[in-house]
Formats: sequence, C-alpha cells, structure tokens
Amino acid sequence: MVRETRADPDTYAVPRQEHQYVVGSQVARFDKIFDRHHDAVQRYCLRRLPWHEVNDVVADVFLVAWRRIEEAPESRELLWLYGIAKNVIRNAHRSRRRLDNLRRRVSAQERRSEPSAEVHVVRSLEERNVLEALASLRLSDQEILRLKCWEQLGNGEIAELLGISPHAVDMRLSRARRQLERALARADTSHPAPASRPVARGGER
Repeated sequence: MVRETRADPDTYAVPRQEHQYVVGSQVARFDKIFDRHHDAVQRYCLRRLPWHEVNDVVADVFLVAWRRIEEAPESRELLWLYGIAKNVIRNAHRSRRRLDNLRRRVSAQERRSEPSAEVHVVRSLEERNVLEALASLRLSDQEILRLKCWEQLGNGEIAELLGISPHAVDMRLSRARRQLERALARADTSHPAPASRPVARGGER
C-alpha cells in the first residue's frame, strides 16, 4: 500500500519577512499614487457627477486602486485611475437609475435647482455659455471634449481609455468640436449683447 503523504505547507509559504516587504512596498506605492493623483481624480469626478456624490466615488476609486495596486502601470498611473473612475462612475449612474419614480422626481428637482460644481467655479458669462453649449451635446461628445480639454489627455491616451482607435478619436473630436461651435453660435444668436444706452444731447435727459 502506498502511504499518502502531504507536503509541508512551509515548503511553499512566502517567508514572513518577504511578505512584510511586499506589503510594505505596495503601501508605499499606493501612498505615492494617492498623493500624486488624488486632486486630478477628484476634478475628473466633479465634472461628471453632482458634487455631493464626488467624495464617495473618489473613495471607491482609490479602494479599487488599492485592491489592484499590483496592476498599476509604472508610467501611466493617472490614465489607469481614470479608467477605474470611469467604471465606478458608470456603476454610480446605474445605481441612481434603480431608484423609484418618486425618488427620481425629487432628485431631478434638486439637481435643477442646484448649480453644478463647474458653475460654482466659473462665473464669467463667456465661460457659462461654453458650459451650457457643452451640456447640449451628446454625452459621448461631452466626454471626449472633457478628456481632451480638461484632463488634457493626448489622442493616444484617450483611445486607450475609451477602447477605440486613435483615428476614431480624431474623428470624434472633430465632430464634437463642430457641434460645440454650432451650439455656441446658437447661444450667441439667442442671447445677444444688451444694447448700449444712448447718450443724451444737450439738455435732453
């Protein structure tokens, strides 16, 4: 009879000191990524969510980043975080759509009466017109313009983030810019500058 034997678990176990070193290096790397890119991730989320949801979403983004820290690319950490944020934001949108009709109606009223985070920051008439024109575009056109202009990503980085070819990025950007220009032109037509007050002549008032 062949006697069944079991391998000693210690044969395959990672030595305790090595395990502590690996965990310590991961913590140090995560801390560096967090300190370097937290503000950029927060701005990314602010442009896509109501301000009161942003902190929770940013926390979820970095929680996922910690769990997947071994996958973080050395030279493209921010783009990697944007990819995580895109998925977390998508999930947040899905969760919001599951609310009942009454809750959606209340939330819609609150969003209409509450200016976005960008409007809190941007006060000039010209920039408000740009934001309004941007909001009138399709969501895909809004997103690609934000990635290009606000996040300042290159076309290759946008292609990687959206999972499309650089050529497709060129075409989408060109279309989105044309649509934005048309929206701005319509805004200029519908909101003409106020006429200047005529100067009184002589004793006329």
